[in-house]
Amino acid sequence: MLINLRMRRRISRWVDYIQTLHHREIELSLERVCDVYLRMYPDGLAFKIVTLSGTNGKGSTAELLASIYRQAGYRVGKFTSPHLIDFNERFNIAGQSVDDERLLAAFERVEQSRQDTPITFFEYGTLLAIDLFATSQVDVAIMEVGLGGRLDSVNILDADVSVVTSISIDHTSWLGNTIEQIAYEKVGIARSGKPLVIGLSDAPQNMLDYAAQIGAQVSQVDTDFVYRKNTASTTWEWSANDLALTQLPFPYEQDGVQLNNCALALKALQLLSADLPVEEIDIRDGIRHASILGRCQILNRAPYIVCDVSHNETSVARLAQFLDTLEVGARGRTIAVCGMLKDKEIKASLEKISARVDEWHTATIHHERGASAFEISLLIKSLSESTVTQYDRVEDAYDAARATLTSDDCLVVFGSFHIVGDILDHVN
Repeated sequence: MLINLRMRRRISRWVDYIQTLHHREIELSLERVCDVYLRMYPDGLAFKIVTLSGTNGKGSTAELLASIYRQAGYRVGKFTSPHLIDFNERFNIAGQSVDDERLLAAFERVEQSRQDTPITFFEYGTLLAIDLFATSQVDVAIMEVGLGGRLDSVNILDADVSVVTSISIDHTSWLGNTIEQIAYEKVGIARSGKPLVIGLSDAPQNMLDYAAQIGAQVSQVDTDFVYRKNTASTTWEWSANDLALTQLPFPYEQDGVQLNNCALALKALQLLSADLPVEEIDIRDGIRHASILGRCQILNRAPYIVCDVSHNETSVARLAQFLDTLEVGARGRTIAVCGMLKDKEIKASLEKISARVDEWHTATIHHERGASAFEISLLIKSLSESTVTQYDRVEDAYDAARATLTSDDCLVVFGSFHIVGDILDHVN
């Protein structure tokens, strides 16, 4: 235990340190991080790479893909962000967060190669992921873009398959104010002559034009592959070319957007099947065993307690849909614990769920980008006549809301990875 605590402290010091290496939290460019990568791996990497960009759905799609590959017996690396509780969560190998000892060794290797190159926190994390997956000899690495795509550090890698999950307005300060501008950034992960899977049936034309211009091999949902839910059933089906899968289980036991996410994962699997073949039983078992924190995650039933990292208009609308499928709040109240970052479209997001919330508990996120509980409460009051109570700490907001619940009520915690991470840590 003492050794573990010492390692935890060392990792914490490393995490603090890598936040000081660049004067900006976000610096969208590839030159600096690519220089370090080439010093580390001048001959490239031996494993297959799937890169995912998109406004929402990246983490869920990545886990579904990873879970199926794990069931098929492959050694899988998965890089996602941000983490909810521990930094180690970002680096998943063979279904487990990387252990402290291995992570500390990767910090040392990246730092030695970095020399005096200033790189951002996320760029450092990307290099850690590459190093961890290379030294662990994974068969396939699933790499989630942190922000945008074209200039995100993950894009230093040439993906064997690229996936764009969704596009909506978010991160406007860096990606632009229109769907077309954001689409251009997201599709920047595509590669000439390589497959590109698009999860939008109505993809912006400039996205399709760019893919055609560079010669990417496009597979688009509802055009090149299709899926549908079976009526009055908790199963669904998927088909593409000469492959058809029926009676599939719901991913994460959820309807709605998760079917689209899973459909993208299945298409990526098919496109890599020549190198990484997968049996149908592995697909079914992989979908059943896929698990991800903070995505419409049910912590308790009777009363329902749901945690979701939704933090923009589209994802909050999806959360409201999910609550409808649970048929919660019909007899009791729906109570929300909410905190958000101030650079998000807070009011537009809250509009998607405000009509179904009877009582609000807002919390301040203590981060330079965090909105205060007071700021959020003012926006809620402009949308609803529901009661709003403000808290400085999200744990206090959660405990106060939890204490009022009856078995017929539903408590939903949402608005940010920060909020959900704090609560998951608090209740465990």
